[in-house]
Amino acid sequence: MKLLIVLLVGIILYFAVSIVYKRFWHKGLNISVEFENDAVREGEDNNLIEKISNDKVLPISILQIRFALPKTFKFAEVKKSSAVTDQIYRSDYFSVLPYQKVTRSYPFKCLKRGCYQLATIDVFGMDFFISKARRMTLKTPRLMYVLPRPISGVSVPENIDKIMTAIKKEEEKKCVILLNAELNSMSRADELVEDGLRIADYFVGRCYKDEIPVQFFTNGIDMITGEECRLDAVSDTDDKASLEKTIARIDVTKVPRAFKHILAAAEKIDDGNTEFIVISNNRKTDFVKALTEFTDKGHSVKLVIPEFKDVDITPYEDDKDKIVKWVVEND
Repeated sequence: MKLLIVLLVGIILYFAVSIVYKRFWHKGLNISVEFENDAVREGEDNNLIEKISNDKVLPISILQIRFALPKTFKFAEVKKSSAVTDQIYRSDYFSVLPYQKVTRSYPFKCLKRGCYQLATIDVFGMDFFISKARRMTLKTPRLMYVLPRPISGVSVPENIDKIMTAIKKEEEKKCVILLNAELNSMSRADELVEDGLRIADYFVGRCYKDEIPVQFFTNGIDMITGEECRLDAVSDTDDKASLEKTIARIDVTKVPRAFKHILAAAEKIDDGNTEFIVISNNRKTDFVKALTEFTDKGHSVKLVIPEFKDVDITPYEDDKDKIVKWVVEND
């Protein structure tokens, strides 16, 4: 008889706890997963921070947090996987006592430029008897930017310093950066696109340092808006950060419009005191024709061509004052 009573009490307790957990396990449970810095450079480190606050008397025996991150975030403790995917999946476990706060930090290295978001986080909570997991999904709208890797001073062509010094000397001069996302060929195209972005980022930083107003146009597609990227004059640190983030968001996998449309838009802002810096690996017939027509109208243009050392820049071999071959690494 006593055994039956104990068994009955156990069953009642089990179901009572299950009902309580089903209704209240997520109450007072605050969870956040965020990045310590919302913008870092390629190759730099960042920290993923998980915060849990259980503001109730009910403990959570096992709390699992699961979410996906890009594979270009290199965590030291994550083992290599043979799966073919662009993402890695984290699954972190906690045991949370009543009114307890838990914070964990996971360092990682940012390997590739881009704009990243933790779209959703799945949270699973186990009851006191560890018999059943209950789930809720959290939205995380925060973005993290990996900005282009900075270009070292030794790799900047001498012509560039002369160009920027000349622009700086003219007090009213402004600089407009025009980045062409079209490529000359498909050979190692991804590397050349990224180098073009790094060069654009260099000019933004250089203009900001030299207090030269700068604008940015490109036919590259914004991975967030799906539109062509553009940002107006940089005047302070916030503007500079916005422009750098705009460059970070360019999606090189999307096919851009012909560059002549960018030249047509840029032409409208030339007040006669504008220096256009055109960055383009593309030098096919259509591009050459469009740029020639643009310069023939009297616009002041310097053309920067990112290219490998052993590749010529036909048809722009001769004009060294207005044409700069920016040699990129051949690794």
